[in-house]
Order: sequence, then structure tokens, then C-alpha cells
Amino acid sequence: MEHLMDIDIFIYQILFIDLIIAVAMIAGLRFLSGVVANVNSTEELATRDNFAFGVAMAGGILSLALMLTGAVSGEPGSTYLNEFISVLAYGILGLLLIKLGRWMQDRIVLRGIELQVEIKSANLAAALVDAANTIATGLILRAVMLWVETDELSGLLLVLLAFISVQILLAIVASYRGWVYSRRHDGSSLQLAFSDGQIALAVRFFGHLLGVALAVTAASGIVAYYPQDVALALLRWVGVALLLTMFLSLIAGLASKIVLLGVDVVEEVDNQNNVGVAAIEAAISIAVGLFFVALF
Repeated sequence: MEHLMDIDIFIYQILFIDLIIAVAMIAGLRFLSGVVANVNSTEELATRDNFAFGVAMAGGILSLALMLTGAVSGEPGSTYLNEFISVLAYGILGLLLIKLGRWMQDRIVLRGIELQVEIKSANLAAALVDAANTIATGLILRAVMLWVETDELSGLLLVLLAFISVQILLAIVASYRGWVYSRRHDGSSLQLAFSDGQIALAVRFFGHLLGVALAVTAASGIVAYYPQDVALALLRWVGVALLLTMFLSLIAGLASKIVLLGVDVVEEVDNQNNVGVAAIEAAISIAVGLFFVALF
């Protein structure tokens, strides 16, 4: 009985260490958000009342929290020091990946729009797009951390490889959404619409990216992780994730036609900036992604 009490106390102490690190990382994210956008975060939030900056920062906080929950899940470290180093390493990696992900988003995923500049100008549409990419990345990396079932530092390399795969996948999704928009609007770009502050389009994009992230999360329930052949396991995971992403787009598209029967979605969302219709489309994408997670 006394031995069990000692184990319980050790676990509670480990949980306390994890909580302290999580709070410190979130606090650090506020500073990092200002550095990424090249602004003073206090001035943006309190003086300028830049709600777009707040939304983007909120997305970063959720993303970091998702990554940290993946790191702290499972068996605790054998010692306080091991747990501290492991969770801190994943937390720092999470902060760096958020910064890198935003850079890649501007330069690769959504070329033609500088989201951080738009966010600094209080563009809410740009902030929603930024938050969508950041939260989607956090969701998927959390799934990867749980998939490998290890909190060891050796898992950091796999997380980095998964991050690169995630950004490629999100770039494909963004390119597809951009192609659809361009085809509907005589060659006009989705990036330009975001720059113009089309919030409805951003809301729909937000929902679709989160739906994709959930679909990719479901892939970890289909593909087994093989420690003896990490490269093959990761390749299979990416393949299944891509397949589920295509299924999500197909099923969500069909569901939207049924739910929004009689509504000209293109006119309402693309031209009239109808946030309500866009929110329904976003919810459908997220709902389909949640069903994938539950099923697989």
C-alpha cells in the first residue's frame, strides 16, 4: 500500500512538472508571436486592439497545447530530470515548428500573400487562415507523437519528418482549394481574396484544413508503427493520410450539397461573403474528420 502511494506521489509530481513546462511554453509563445510578426505583442493586443493578431496567437497557443499533450501522454519519465528534459525538448521543438510553419505558409503553402503582414494590418481573414494552418499542424503532430508511443528524445527526428510531410500535404490541400476558387472566378486567386478580407472564404478554409488534420489523425489508427522500419511506417502513414484527405473532400462536398440544398454556395460564400453558410461548410468538414477519427 505504501509502495502504491509512493507511485501515485511520483506521478502527481511528474504531472506538476509537465504543467509548469506547458505554462512556460505558452508564455514563451506570446513573445515568439511578436517576434514572428515583428511587432510588440502588448501593443498589438492592448493598444491597437488588433483582434487579428489575437486570433493568430490563439491558434498558436492551441497548436502548442496539442503538441504538448502528445508529448506528456503515455508513460512518465523514469526520473524527474528525464521527464523535464523530454517535455521541454518537445515544447521547444513545438515553438520552433510553429515559427517555421508560418514561414513555410507564406513562402510555400500560400504564395502570393504575406499573412504576417496582413495580420499586422488587422486582417481577420488572414488570421483565420494562419490559425487554421497552425492548429492543423498541431493536431497532426500530436497524432504522430501518440502514434510512435514514445516520449524519448529519439522521437524528435520522426516528429520533424512528420512536420515536413504535413506541410507538403497542407500545401497540396491549399493548392487544390486555390485551383477550385480560380476556376470559379476566371483566374482570380484565393490569396487575393484573403488579402481583401474575405472572412467567409477564410472560415470555410479554416474548417476544411481542420477536417484534413482530423482525417490525417485517423490514419494513425489504420497504419501500425514499426520501430524497426520507421521510414516504411511513415511512408505508409503519409499514403493513407493522403487517401483519407481525398475521401474527406469528396464526402464533405456531397454532404454540403445535401445540407445546403437550394443554396448557391458559390454566390453566398465567394461573392456575398456569407459567413453563416461558410460556417456550415466548415462544420461539415470538421464533422466528417471527427467521424474518421471515431471510425478508425
